[in-house]
Amino acid sequence: MNKRDATRAVCEVLSLLAFMAGTGGAAVGPAPKSGQAAPISLKADLTIGIEDGDESLMFGHISRVGLDGRGNIYILDYKFRKIAVFDEAGQLLRTIAVPAGQGPREATNLSGIAVTPGGTLFINDTRKVIVYGPDGQHLRTFLIDFMISSIGCAGAEELVAIGPNGGKILHVFDPAGKLLASFGDTFVPPGEFAPMKDMPMFGAPILFNCAKDGRIFVLNPHKYEVSVFKDRKLERTIAGQSELFKPLQKMGRGIVSTAAHIAASGDLVLVAMQNLDPKARKTADVFLAGKQIGTIDIPGTPFNVDAQGRIYFAETDPFPRVVRYAVTKN
Repeated sequence: MNKRDATRAVCEVLSLLAFMAGTGGAAVGPAPKSGQAAPISLKADLTIGIEDGDESLMFGHISRVGLDGRGNIYILDYKFRKIAVFDEAGQLLRTIAVPAGQGPREATNLSGIAVTPGGTLFINDTRKVIVYGPDGQHLRTFLIDFMISSIGCAGAEELVAIGPNGGKILHVFDPAGKLLASFGDTFVPPGEFAPMKDMPMFGAPILFNCAKDGRIFVLNPHKYEVSVFKDRKLERTIAGQSELFKPLQKMGRGIVSTAAHIAASGDLVLVAMQNLDPKARKTADVFLAGKQIGTIDIPGTPFNVDAQGRIYFAETDPFPRVVRYAVTKN
């Protein structure tokens, strides 16, 4: 595969992969073998979303969940192109529409959101970021001169974005769009993909996750290894095993890569590989002090964790909703 063909293949599948990773799909793999059950349990304490009735409380496809420092919950609905904002008790505060288009408040690829502790909301559009203030008012829109596939906030008022550029994968911007720093070396692909390490998917995964304590978690797209960054430096790596993980590979004319959402609750880290089959069993590998201690069944996609260690899952059965779960060690 030459570089031009690789670029075409990436462009064909990148938007689809970002959507799949946010709504429950990614690399195709067999269900994990039954293994040791991790000694933790989940208990629901809040549900947001209804099946019928008030349309402002109904969702189509929940593709991200963000949290601010006051406990407000920001839900990105990919299908209905909106961000619904709720308080900590689940009461609707406001809704922000994101129409399709090229305008300053429009997006062509509504791939994610990030929320700072102070309540600044960032909306990602691959090379453009739309910014809203804590009061829900549009502040600005700024452009980025390279491709970013996912954004987050690591416990500060800055935006973190992922995408290979200049040999680095993570990039920090201030709320005005000024690039402050870049860190994290690109992952070197094996074999035939090695010359494409600076292209999206080859040098970095399409997803990453942030914790409120400033940690950033990035899954290596070529092997089951999670890089943990803190204060813009690599703090450690966590290695795991899972039959769901498949290294970046060609599939037809395109290229697919395993996507995972990583949730850090206290001293526990949950890695949830995504599966294309909506009927497949949903699981997360559980790590304690960097050691894989087992697997648990999960009710949906874990998108965020609050300061109390509660995990916010997007569920689809019997209808789309966000459910908050407290985590308990057994």
